[in-house]
Amino acid sequence: MDDSIPTRTLTWREQPLRELVRLAWPIAVSHISFSVMTAVDTMFVGHLGPEALAGVALGGITAFTLLCFGIGLLRATKLASARAVGAGKPEVVNAYLGAALWLALGGGVAFALLGQLGAQLLPLLTRGEASGRIAAQFASLRMWAAPIVLVTAALREARYALGSTRAPMIATLIANIANAGLVVLFLFGFDGGVAAVAWATTVAQVIEAAILIYLQRERGFGLRLWTRAELRLLLHLGVPLGIERFFDVASFSVMVALFARMGDVELAAHQVANQALLFAFMPSMAIGEAACVLLGQALGAKSWLTIPRVQRAALAASYAYAATCSLTLLGLGPFIARAFTQDAVVIARASELLRVAAIFMGVLPLYQIGQSSLRALGDVRVAALITVIAAWGCTPLIGALLGFGLGLGAVGGWIGIGVELALAALCFWLRLRRGTAWLSHAQPFEPRASVPA
Repeated sequence: MDDSIPTRTLTWREQPLRELVRLAWPIAVSHISFSVMTAVDTMFVGHLGPEALAGVALGGITAFTLLCFGIGLLRATKLASARAVGAGKPEVVNAYLGAALWLALGGGVAFALLGQLGAQLLPLLTRGEASGRIAAQFASLRMWAAPIVLVTAALREARYALGSTRAPMIATLIANIANAGLVVLFLFGFDGGVAAVAWATTVAQVIEAAILIYLQRERGFGLRLWTRAELRLLLHLGVPLGIERFFDVASFSVMVALFARMGDVELAAHQVANQALLFAFMPSMAIGEAACVLLGQALGAKSWLTIPRVQRAALAASYAYAATCSLTLLGLGPFIARAFTQDAVVIARASELLRVAAIFMGVLPLYQIGQSSLRALGDVRVAALITVIAAWGCTPLIGALLGFGLGLGAVGGWIGIGVELALAALCFWLRLRRGTAWLSHAQPFEPRASVPA
């Protein structure tokens, strides 16, 4: 399946909104489908009780945090490859992919082993013995899938750079359908408890990776094409992205750990609201990813006037979606929460969190597009620095102050998220408005002219 765009001319440069939407909607469907996968897991676990829901929340975020450095590192595949496409050298993309796949395999094994150690510490973070034991079990099982998760990320990022976003979407949709069926089979057919959910998700991720590998076979995998030049560029761009991703999610994980100390109700309410909010966040992230591809192609083609056009189109699309989500969260919060749990106390608390989320959706487009712009234009270190400082300076600190100090519980932590997004968005756009400061970061990254046949 090949839905990529022509690579030697940016035919969309005068009206980038249509191309942005063409790229973004399959990414959005992929992200939403992934959210559905985790939401399905949460819905089934929610019927096992607040302890199970709290344990899966903590175990899931721990596993995700440990993988975040690798996932962030592999995003460099998209940034570097998009420039090659814009420069009219799509054949170089396979060289980047080959280097990325070796990084994914090696890093995946390391993270899988590291995850087994991290999982054993989780019972120390919970107030309930049962939720702590469940968290450790869930995180341990999920981390064994680390190599598969990272290989999938590398394949997906390379295809995004080429403008082929539908193939990853189809792979994610099939994996999502498989996950739902497997959860029902393992949980109820085999009475597997929380472990059944972890295994079902892992098998679904194997299916997703297998589909992407099958679809990539015609283009090739570049496992012998990469050189030190491609590896150096991926590391140069990817290490700041990996550090940013890890510390950004780690600050969120610290906040989740604070919720665990507040009690199972606060943690369960956060898990419910967070799963619902993913449906609002993911499409906005998809627009940012699509903008990142188009900005990278414009940079590779040295089409400087195209850059602000892409940014304006991305902001317009993102704000249209964010407004719809805010109204939905304000009007249907309790109904949404009730889909995940029948516990009245958890439903009431989750509804409060969704009202807070509806407010900070107003700054999310500025945050996403500003961050994506700096990444695509090569200013990855500044983007990472702003993200990490805002995350650690706001979310856990404000969460602890308002949650414990003023007794707001999980609501205090979510207020911290809103402050983080607003502060980081302001800094991103101040950096971008410095004119062409990012050019000094963009110029050194020229793809080599060709790769061996």
